[in-house]
Amino acid sequence: MKFEDIKSKIKNLQLIGEGWRGEVYRGYLDNQELAFKVASEEQFIPNIQKEAQILQIINKYGIGGKLVLAGEDFIAYEFIHGQPLKKVINKENAKTLISQLLKQARVLDKLGINKEEMHRPYTNVLIDDNLKVYLIDFERSKFSKNLQNVTQLIQFIIGEGSKYLPEFDKEKLIEAAKVYKKNKTEENFQKILDILHIRD
Repeated sequence: MKFEDIKSKIKNLQLIGEGWRGEVYRGYLDNQELAFKVASEEQFIPNIQKEAQILQIINKYGIGGKLVLAGEDFIAYEFIHGQPLKKVINKENAKTLISQLLKQARVLDKLGINKEEMHRPYTNVLIDDNLKVYLIDFERSKFSKNLQNVTQLIQFIIGEGSKYLPEFDKEKLIEAAKVYKKNKTEENFQKILDILHIRD
C-alpha cells in the first residue's frame, strides 16, 4: 500500500512540513487525526520503512509518536499537538523536560537504537500542553553498538541547556558522561541524574 492509494480517503489533508527525505501531512483517516510522513523520492523509502520498524519498538516504551499505519512509502502516527522544545523550554520547566529527555535517551541506549541527533533536540522534540516530551524524526536513526543518545544529549545540556537549569558542576558532568560512554550501566546513568539534581 502506497500513500497515493489512501490519499483520497484522508479528510482535511494538509502539508505541514517538508524535508529533503520526505513530506509530512496532517489529516483524518477513519476519524483519527494523524501525521503522515511520505518519502519524497524512491531512494528514501528504506528510511521511512526503518522509521516504522523503530517506532514499533520504541512505542512499547512510550517513546515517539504512536504508529498507526506503515505503508510501502509512508508511515502514519497519531498527530502530536505540541510545540518545538525551543519554544517551550524555560527556567521553570527545564528540569522536567530534560529529565524526560535523558530517560528516553537512556531507553534508546538500552534498546541499541542510536537517534543520531540528540545533541540538537531543538529540531526533533515536541512538547505538549502537559509538558510531555515526544521524540520525533527517526529516519536517520540506526541500530548500533556505538550508542550516543545520552552522551549527545549531555553536549546540549552542558551548552545551550545549562542556561535553563539550576546550577550544576559541568566538569563532574563531563567526567560522568565519559564514564557512562565506556560502561553504560544503570549506576553510571544515575550518577548523571544526581549531578543534575534529577530524581528518578
